[in-house]
Amino acid sequence: MRHADDIVTGELPGIKPLPATRKPRPKKYATLAEKQAAYRARKGVTAITVTLPDALAAEFRQWLAAKDKAPSEVIARLIQTQLLRKR
Repeated sequence: MRHADDIVTGELPGIKPLPATRKPRPKKYATLAEKQAAYRARKGVTAITVTLPDALAAEFRQWLAAKDKAPSEVIARLIQTQLLRKR
Protein backbone atom coordinates (compact mmCIF):
# COMPACT_ATOMS: atom_id res chain seq x y z
CA MET A 1 0.00 0.00 0.00
CA ARG A 2 1.16 3.46 -0.65
CA HIS A 3 0.36 6.85 0.74
CA ALA A 4 -2.12 8.92 -1.25
CA ASP A 5 0.56 11.59 -1.87
CA ASP A 6 3.10 9.03 -3.13
CA ILE A 7 3.32 9.36 -6.91
CA VAL A 8 6.45 7.22 -7.40
CA THR A 9 5.37 3.83 -5.98
CA GLY A 10 3.07 1.71 -8.14
CA GLU A 11 0.00 -0.17 -6.99
CA LEU A 12 0.28 -3.89 -6.32
CA PRO A 13 -1.89 -5.96 -8.66
CA GLY A 14 -4.99 -7.45 -7.05
CA ILE A 15 -4.88 -5.23 -3.95
CA LYS A 16 -7.34 -2.41 -3.61
CA PRO A 17 -6.04 0.90 -2.26
CA LEU A 18 -6.97 1.82 1.29
CA PRO A 19 -10.11 3.93 1.62
CA ALA A 20 -9.72 7.54 2.65
CA THR A 21 -9.39 7.82 6.41
CA ARG A 22 -12.29 9.32 8.31
CA LYS A 23 -11.95 12.37 10.48
CA PRO A 24 -11.87 11.59 14.20
CA ARG A 25 -15.09 12.31 16.04
CA PRO A 26 -15.06 15.48 18.10
CA LYS A 27 -14.65 14.78 21.79
CA LYS A 28 -17.85 14.92 23.79
CA TYR A 29 -16.10 15.98 27.01
CA ALA A 30 -13.18 18.38 27.32
CA THR A 31 -11.69 16.66 30.38
CA LEU A 32 -11.92 13.33 32.16
CA ALA A 33 -13.47 15.14 35.13
CA GLU A 34 -16.37 16.27 32.96
CA LYS A 35 -16.78 12.74 31.65
CA GLN A 36 -16.86 11.32 35.20
CA ALA A 37 -19.34 13.99 36.34
CA ALA A 38 -21.64 13.13 33.43
CA TYR A 39 -21.43 9.43 34.33
CA ARG A 40 -22.38 10.13 37.95
CA ALA A 41 -25.27 12.34 36.81
CA ARG A 42 -26.54 9.66 34.40
CA LYS A 43 -26.35 6.91 37.02
CA GLY A 44 -27.65 9.10 39.86
CA VAL A 45 -24.76 8.30 42.19
CA THR A 46 -22.57 10.35 44.50
CA ALA A 47 -18.95 9.60 45.33
CA ILE A 48 -18.16 9.47 49.04
CA THR A 49 -14.70 8.96 50.54
CA VAL A 50 -14.46 6.87 53.69
CA THR A 51 -11.34 6.76 55.85
CA LEU A 52 -10.77 3.52 57.78
CA PRO A 53 -7.95 2.25 59.98
CA ASP A 54 -5.51 0.02 58.07
CA ALA A 55 -6.41 -3.15 59.97
CA LEU A 56 -10.15 -2.66 59.42
CA ALA A 57 -9.67 -1.85 55.74
CA ALA A 58 -7.58 -5.00 55.23
CA GLU A 59 -10.19 -7.11 57.01
CA PHE A 60 -12.96 -5.52 54.92
CA ARG A 61 -11.05 -6.21 51.66
CA GLN A 62 -10.55 -9.80 52.76
CA TRP A 63 -14.26 -10.21 53.51
CA LEU A 64 -15.18 -8.66 50.14
CA ALA A 65 -12.86 -11.06 48.31
CA ALA A 66 -14.33 -14.05 50.15
CA LYS A 67 -17.91 -13.00 49.40
CA ASP A 68 -17.09 -11.74 45.85
CA LYS A 69 -18.96 -8.47 46.38
CA ALA A 70 -18.30 -4.85 45.48
CA PRO A 71 -17.56 -2.39 48.32
CA SER A 72 -20.20 0.09 47.15
CA GLU A 73 -23.04 -2.45 47.18
CA VAL A 74 -22.09 -3.72 50.67
CA ILE A 75 -21.81 -0.22 52.14
CA ALA A 76 -25.07 0.90 50.51
CA ARG A 77 -26.85 -2.14 51.93
CA LEU A 78 -25.41 -1.52 55.43
CA ILE A 79 -26.53 2.12 55.36
CA GLN A 80 -30.04 1.14 54.30
CA THR A 81 -30.50 -1.72 56.75
CA GLN A 82 -28.59 -0.43 59.78
CA LEU A 83 -28.52 3.34 59.77
CA LEU A 84 -31.67 4.36 57.91
CA ARG A 85 -34.04 1.65 59.17
CA LYS A 86 -37.21 2.64 60.97
CA ARG A 87 -36.98 2.18 64.71
